[in-house]
Amino acid sequence: MAVIQYVSTSDAPDSVRPLFEKIEGRREEVLNFLRTLAHSPAVMDAFLAMNRAVGGMQLDPKLRELAYIRASEINACGYCLEHHRKGGLQAGLSERQVNETEGPHDDDDLYDDLQLLALEYAEEATRNVVLSDELVERLKANLSDRQIVELASAVALANFTNRISETLRLELP
Repeated sequence: MAVIQYVSTSDAPDSVRPLFEKIEGRREEVLNFLRTLAHSPAVMDAFLAMNRAVGGMQLDPKLRELAYIRASEINACGYCLEHHRKGGLQAGLSERQVNETEGPHDDDDLYDDLQLLALEYAEEATRNVVLSDELVERLKANLSDRQIVELASAVALANFTNRISETLRLELP
């Protein structure tokens, strides 16, 4: 059971209600994550802005989703895993790729080198925050500065949503 009550559409603040009504007008369900953030419209607006930025990244969506999934696995965030495994499939990853991100993958061809690098980055950044010099060098050799920033942002956003979802015990959807 969630720690706090989800904000219903009818009880949503004036700045939030139109968004909820728009989502429901498309016959979609408003995610409980948004119903939770609606308690603080400024936080919800900041999250939505960051989420829109993620959609405009140059970073390959497959890399972004793999990194998000791996961070969510490490943080044991079932809520985010459910949503981002679907996102990974939509980005073009296979069922195996979205479900077998925990390594090692040295002896198989499930992931390409960049995908393995994204998974390694997500793991090291989530577990340790500070990256090894060796990983930094491999990132720089394979990704542009922009792509590195976008990968870092995707993993940071994953950790943000993981901590809200898990500490507040959000339920699907």
